[in-house]
Amino acid sequence: MLGRQLYFELNNLLGATIAGTGGFNEHIQVSPVVLPERVFAQRTARLSILRAFFETTLQIFRGVIDGKYSPELSRLLLCDVPESYGIKFHQELPGEVWTTPHFFRTDEAPDGRIFEIQCPGSGWGDLQLLTNLYAPHFKLEAISKYQPSEFVAQEVVTLCGEAEPTVLHLLDNSSNPTSMRYLIATTQPPLRYWGYDKSVRNGKCQLVRSHSFFGLVAENLFKNRVQDASKGLVRFDLPPILVFDQKAPLCLPFIEETRAQFSDEIRDSLVYSYPVSETGFLDHNGDWIDIDGFLKRPASQRKYFLKYAGCDVSRNWGSRSVFRLDDRSAPVHLKAAAADAKRGRFWLIQPEISQKECVTFFDNHTYGSTQAKWTAKYSCFYGATSLLGIRTMHRNHFKVHGQEDTAVGIAIPSYSAGG
Repeated sequence: MLGRQLYFELNNLLGATIAGTGGFNEHIQVSPVVLPERVFAQRTARLSILRAFFETTLQIFRGVIDGKYSPELSRLLLCDVPESYGIKFHQELPGEVWTTPHFFRTDEAPDGRIFEIQCPGSGWGDLQLLTNLYAPHFKLEAISKYQPSEFVAQEVVTLCGEAEPTVLHLLDNSSNPTSMRYLIATTQPPLRYWGYDKSVRNGKCQLVRSHSFFGLVAENLFKNRVQDASKGLVRFDLPPILVFDQKAPLCLPFIEETRAQFSDEIRDSLVYSYPVSETGFLDHNGDWIDIDGFLKRPASQRKYFLKYAGCDVSRNWGSRSVFRLDDRSAPVHLKAAAADAKRGRFWLIQPEISQKECVTFFDNHTYGSTQAKWTAKYSCFYGATSLLGIRTMHRNHFKVHGQEDTAVGIAIPSYSAGG
């Protein structure tokens, strides 16, 4: 049975590379998806648009720190931040660390509309792991030439300007440490990681990677690393800039105060997002709607998501604090969000763009082949200069995340489109 064989090979790949792993828990898609060249090319070309989104977001947040924007915008972007990591903290950071994220992952519908951006996000190792799994069974030119971990490593080499750069990868806040450990294993060499290579000294790492702003700034050598960054000796993947570790920036291209600073290309790439206030929100059609008016709509006209927008990690993590507004619990969640806004804790609202796709996968318990039509989520993994890979997820639930009942796969580019 092919399914049983693939799970055996998959766990052998993990076991041979990562000591002590618990194995791969999700369902496996039966084969890689070969995307049409035009689709992969569009995801590749989109990087410049997303980089512009980051740059403008960074400029706005710096303006907020300098007091150049309204108190309302300051409250939105500094929502739930402890005072010790608020305005004064950011004012004291040297200019060299005021950068945009180098690596990031989008979460999007199959048609390419982005509803979340994670910096850097988890799951990076899945790209190489599933490539290594599929390659012996599917003799495709695209997959034989596709080496995502090599692409990641070359991005780091270029970023650091060293042939064998040293890296500190903080895994304490990764939602999928097994996948990230596989990435670490398969990017050595040329990368050299503290804790894996005995020649690497913790205090001399040239790139620091973290999955959380708070995990980064709480690291014991953080202040030393900031000083080294001011001298050009260290780079942060996720910079110690709060704005890139929350969902609130997704609202900036759509709210009145900052809308003009973003291009229509950026707005077209992102799902409409708007902060919920104590009185209501601006709908995607330009109409203001109050909370009671929205709740009076029939369920068919309440196809929206409510998402926590701030930096509280206990809320802003994985699929926590994400609710649909077309069910009976909508009044509870939406009224709570309005009450939170009054206290300076913000939620955002997004029209639901969920799309279902037919998917065939091997069940992780029976190993049999199963076909289903489930909600799809595509994730594009980007480095500083290129698209590095696309992972697919399908689940019989509106929250599509890395649960055991999720079917995981990879989309393989044609060599001409993927590089």
